[in-house]
Amino acid sequence: MSMRILNWNTEFVSPRARNGKFERIRALIASYDADVICLTEAYPEAMPDGGRLLRSNKSGRVNAEKRGARKVVLWSRFGWSNVDTLGAPGMPPGRFIKANTFVDDERWTIIGMCIPYAHYRNHAKWGDQRKKFWGGACEYLDALREDFLPRLIREDFLPYVKEPMRTILLGDFNMQIPAYNYPYPRSAVNQKRKETFDGWLIPTAGISRHFIDHIAMSTELRVNSLRYISRYDSDYSQLSDHNGVVIDVVHEPS
Repeated sequence: MSMRILNWNTEFVSPRARNGKFERIRALIASYDADVICLTEAYPEAMPDGGRLLRSNKSGRVNAEKRGARKVVLWSRFGWSNVDTLGAPGMPPGRFIKANTFVDDERWTIIGMCIPYAHYRNHAKWGDQRKKFWGGACEYLDALREDFLPRLIREDFLPYVKEPMRTILLGDFNMQIPAYNYPYPRSAVNQKRKETFDGWLIPTAGISRHFIDHIAMSTELRVNSLRYISRYDSDYSQLSDHNGVVIDVVHEPS
């Protein structure tokens, strides 16, 4: 069976914006007729009608989150079960959702993420809580690799299964794949990223140096088509500071 998945960072464009940008973003998202959508830095109102919404916990982006925005918003036309908005200890807060959605009696595991960017809490105003350059991303990747993904296999799959099945991680990775200069190839955070996603398929790798909103999939899944969502509208006005992607994914059981 096939599933259409959309992934995009909408830069906290608000439904209250007066320039019509939000309405254009929402119409563009709906036009792809996706089955599962992950929006990062987003307002839930950008999602299509129907289906079911999930929002990540609050991350500390105070003004936008007071008005309902979240770092991660997931939507599925099929509904959700087994929702987890905590992830793993050590993960920077409010940047994670894991849930299951069922399609033709097959369970798919969807993990929406917003990995911290290079300067996450890197300013002196954070005092004793100030993080190193790329420190938040390193913490997120360490928690994902060392705690969450091994626990996901133990708890969500049969005891003899060593790898996730029908599992997709997507969202704002906040880094190039492969690395060019954000981050640099020899950086610690790029090494952690490679270790964390070793053995996963990343069909969005290499789309462009400016692309940082990626999708990683378990190895029995295949991509039938991939379409690029430009951050610019047809009139060359900017919709977001990120580019997005739509993929059609096929499950090929062995």
